[in-house]
Amino acid sequence: MAKSKSNPGVQNKAIYSRASYLYQAATYLSQRALHDSSSHGVSSPSEQKNREQKQLRNLSRRAVADMRAVTRKAQIRQSPSLKRSLCSACNTLLVEGDTCLSTIENASKGARKPWADVLVVRCATCSRAKRIPVAAPRQMRAALRRSDAAVRSEGNRNPKPGSVKR
Repeated sequence: MAKSKSNPGVQNKAIYSRASYLYQAATYLSQRALHDSSSHGVSSPSEQKNREQKQLRNLSRRAVADMRAVTRKAQIRQSPSLKRSLCSACNTLLVEGDTCLSTIENASKGARKPWADVLVVRCATCSRAKRIPVAAPRQMRAALRRSDAAVRSEGNRNPKPGSVKR
């Protein structure tokens, strides 16, 4: 009897785990930089505390940059939620209220179109804004859109007998 093929699992598992580790490290360092004041107490000078927080933020940004480099090198697709939690300009981990500010905008005339709502996430480090549609459904990938359009155009080329317009 032949052996049954086992489930091969995830390809590039080591790369996924490396990217996950770097994201977790960036998250930890970012949280540590934001909430480090309680661990030192009152005796530590504020200048030293600010310097340590800046170093931790820089380490966090470096971990995010390394994670992006690893995923680009291996051509691994990052999830949209992961991309939305990072600033694409300065590699800062976006934490609501601490490292970014979020607002909802509706540029339609008089804000009459509820489907035109856009979440604007502004990075506090570099002031770059990300605009994310709120109520709009996700668009298909380009390859799927092209194949879907090709199927539709074929349907229009071959009309059914008796349905010719005069």
